[in-house]
Amino acid sequence: MKKIILLLVLPFFFSCKENHARTIDTIKSQYRVPYFDDDNIKDKAIIKAKQNTELSSFILSIYLSSLNKTVEIPILNNSILYNNTEADYYLSDPIIKNKIITIRVDYADQITKPNISGERKNLIEKIKFRFDTKNKKIQVIGYDLSYTKAKKNYSKSFNFITGKFYSTSSFDGKKEEASGWASELQNIYIENLNRDFFNKLLLHGNEIE
Repeated sequence: MKKIILLLVLPFFFSCKENHARTIDTIKSQYRVPYFDDDNIKDKAIIKAKQNTELSSFILSIYLSSLNKTVEIPILNNSILYNNTEADYYLSDPIIKNKIITIRVDYADQITKPNISGERKNLIEKIKFRFDTKNKKIQVIGYDLSYTKAKKNYSKSFNFITGKFYSTSSFDGKKEEASGWASELQNIYIENLNRDFFNKLLLHGNEIE
């Protein structure tokens, strides 16, 4: 009798386990789906390298399914802006999460004399984009910058939705912080992402250096 009951219970147990596994897989699959614009069709973002240039040069290419078109965004090499000399840069694959695209930009260090040039080393940028459903344009919503200089670690974070920015520096367990707000740091779109704009960013949060 016990054997019969066990045989009846086992199929039910495995059925529940299988259904549970399918539910988890479905949730994971939904989480991984790269939606960016305002429809429920997968979007695609890739990094393209420009050819015939001495230094690396890249474009972020985004296919917008709702508009059935591809938008290409030049990703500027800002090494000369931060260190007054050009260096190569490298881009990570774009990440689409919660309808936000994030890219990471790493810069190569220059060979300089220690404690003389004041070069910013380990320079990393992160740029965040989202699709503005009202005007059907790609908006830049965030910019993070981190680097080391004269043994200190620095980070700056800009929120282009609120216009707020934060900057920190740390060395030997001591930390300094600064923050502020500027109207010119709001409503930033990809057409604003040019050299003049990055020059303006340099004016904010420098009190920590």
